[in-house]
Amino acid sequence: MLYVSTVDLYKHQWNVVSSVSNLRKEGFDVQLTLVGSAYPQALDKLKATIEKVDTNKNFIKYEGSIDYVDLPSFYQQSDLFVFASTCENLPIILLEAMASQLPIACSSRPPIPEVLGDAGVYFDPENITSITNSLRRLLMSSKLRRTMAEKAKERANEFTWEQSANDTFQF
Repeated sequence: MLYVSTVDLYKHQWNVVSSVSNLRKEGFDVQLTLVGSAYPQALDKLKATIEKVDTNKNFIKYEGSIDYVDLPSFYQQSDLFVFASTCENLPIILLEAMASQLPIACSSRPPIPEVLGDAGVYFDPENITSITNSLRRLLMSSKLRRTMAEKAKERANEFTWEQSANDTFQF
């Protein structure tokens, strides 16, 4: 699993880490990679959660900030994308994951559903059980993962610079 985003209080990476830990306890052999720069208070919270649930550093990896040119390889190496933000405008990172044709477990907070549409499985980013249930749902069904990945790619193709310019000029 991959979560790309700045580590900040409204991004809830520690809830995703706890959810992945829950899934490991259920017997799922899952790993989570977190990528993104961080604000100190949120990073402290994330590191404390990682230390609590993955003391041996077996299944959670925090990469920190990476060069943008290196990001596509992270998408390509991942089987599932997670995005747990509670506050966004137009989440470009989500569009990148969609364009990478990844199945997505995602926050249900607006405007994310307007961007992802029916191409993902939603959760309450402030509720670990909700996140765990959404991830489990995707993990349990290869058909659902495949369907969501295809829909995500199709949906991403609707977001073009040409369409954005046309909509802006029309407005």
